[in-house]
Amino acid sequence: MTTPSTGDILLITKIVERCNLDCTYCYMYHAADQSWRERPARLSNENLDRLTTRFTEHAQQYPKAGLTLELHGGEPLLLGKRRMQALLKRIRDALSPERLFICLQTNAVLLDEEWLDIFAQYEVHISLSCDGPPDVTNRYRRLRRDGGATGQSVEDAIRLCLRWPEADKLFHGVLAVADPQTDGAAIVRYFYALGVRSFDLLLPDANYISPPMHLPAYRHADLLRYMTRAFDEWISIQDTEFKIRTFRELILGMFGRKSALDAFGADLSTISVLESDGSYQLLDVLRICGEDATRTPLHIEQHSFADFLAATAGTLPKPCARCLTCAAFNACGGGYLPHRFDGVSYDNPSYFCDVLFGLHRHILTHLAKVTPPELWQTRGAATG
Repeated sequence: MTTPSTGDILLITKIVERCNLDCTYCYMYHAADQSWRERPARLSNENLDRLTTRFTEHAQQYPKAGLTLELHGGEPLLLGKRRMQALLKRIRDALSPERLFICLQTNAVLLDEEWLDIFAQYEVHISLSCDGPPDVTNRYRRLRRDGGATGQSVEDAIRLCLRWPEADKLFHGVLAVADPQTDGAAIVRYFYALGVRSFDLLLPDANYISPPMHLPAYRHADLLRYMTRAFDEWISIQDTEFKIRTFRELILGMFGRKSALDAFGADLSTISVLESDGSYQLLDVLRICGEDATRTPLHIEQHSFADFLAATAGTLPKPCARCLTCAAFNACGGGYLPHRFDGVSYDNPSYFCDVLFGLHRHILTHLAKVTPPELWQTRGAATG
């Protein structure tokens, strides 16, 4: 196998493999794969150095490649400000923001103005995890040390980011896990009233052998109701600056554009996860499928990014035959790969197929009412 010709790579780097929260739905700490217990809490200084070296050599080998470093965890802010600054300085001394896009996902509990100053200095794009108002966030996202509530501190962190002078450039909004026990419309109204203008609604991580662990009374109908209510509220606000990525991607897919979102069938072959022990692994959420679902024999000490891309090219399962003939396929892409596992294979529609198909039909009905009929005769647009 050969490296994809573009050399594009997204390296999700577990700079810290521990967390200060104990989120009950977390795919890392509460799913089938518990191998995090065997790995060090933090990426070593030697592997932090190798990270810069590998990006530099890859940039030289593939001068037109898109390069993204996503700082992840656990909780990446547990690395500490001094070590984070040293890491970012070394990377930025080697690769400019024009050459390497750096982003970071945080639960925001530790976020303060000093952290934002660091991110502004090294042009790090940040997103926060928040499921809604404090009472909703507190339901599943609690402090690990004492079970304390986090919702208000996360809301305060969002307000801090919105006041940040670099907000328009570097604050990418919020990732929220959909909770079918709440009202999707109320969640949309909450974020809009707060001032958030970009967020994403994630389906809970689950599959046929591992239903949503934090929702013992889970039903697809309830999640579909949450998502359709959220969509209707988003439409009713009529603010073109207010973006919910899930809905935008589905709509673009209905008009024939392949999604760039991994949850909707985007190409996963350019994504690598660098664990805290320096090993390269596959898409992190595959941990819900078992202990061996993400493992590769590759390590940053001996192997380049090109080695990873070459070794894993073509190894991830394709969408199942049933999905390829579905009217919703252009939009949902067969769903998220980890959600397709049945204990034996990934040759299935998404566990959330009923939700995705129902949401597709709901959005399609809306679009048909507000767009000219000839648009639906354009090649590539969904018609079912």
